[in-house]
Amino acid sequence: MRIHPLRFRDLIAGGCVDIAQPDLAVCGGFTAFCDIRTLASAYGVRILPHVWGSGIALAAGLHAVATIPLTPHTANPVPLLNEPVLEFDRKHNPMRDELLEETFTLTNGRVAVPDKPGLGVTVRDDTLKRFSAS
Repeated sequence: MRIHPLRFRDLIAGGCVDIAQPDLAVCGGFTAFCDIRTLASAYGVRILPHVWGSGIALAAGLHAVATIPLTPHTANPVPLLNEPVLEFDRKHNPMRDELLEETFTLTNGRVAVPDKPGLGVTVRDDTLKRFSAS
């Protein structure tokens, strides 16, 4: 089910959420995420992408987080207090841990944003075939 960005408008403008969590795979991708991020910012609502599932979703979420400015905006930001955050499930998940050539690790409370072209990840064909329905 796709959640239209205007639905987030209704929730944010109505004061229903303190933190908006659009899932890039459901809300309409990066463009919709940026629209929701702008709307949330206008209302002083924090945003962090909902990321649960595959390594591809995690890579997309990391790239989305990298677009979020520090909040609150200040000339002297306090590290880790106003940096954007991301859900990071550390339980074993084959669709995240085995689907990609790359691995995501939490180091000193941070996960690196992939820096190769596209989402910066490479899907392992053997794993994809293993999870594909015949």
